[in-house]
Amino acid sequence: MSDQEWKPKMRPQSTMAQAFSSALDSAFMLDSDVNNLSQTVDQKKQQMMIQNRELEELQNRIREAEQRLQMSQKAGVAPAGSGQQASHGSEHSEQRASH
Repeated sequence: MSDQEWKPKMRPQSTMAQAFSSALDSAFMLDSDVNNLSQTVDQKKQQMMIQNRELEELQNRIREAEQRLQMSQKAGVAPAGSGQQASHGSEHSEQRASH
């Protein structure tokens, strides 16, 4: 007899069978919840990796700008008392940062 041919008898299910059926339903619902949580965790991990990469790039750009500033100050290109040259240098740095 195949599964398709089998038909349940018209007798009530036992309490144990009902409990087992309920447990199976709960288990499968739990699995879908676990899958959803797993997907959410994976998405958040990916988002964190992207944000970490962006942060590293920004930190590198800041370091490079600081090094250029130190080099220009050592070379005497932007004296401490000159507001115009200092602001021009910062505008140039900001233009590079925006690209």
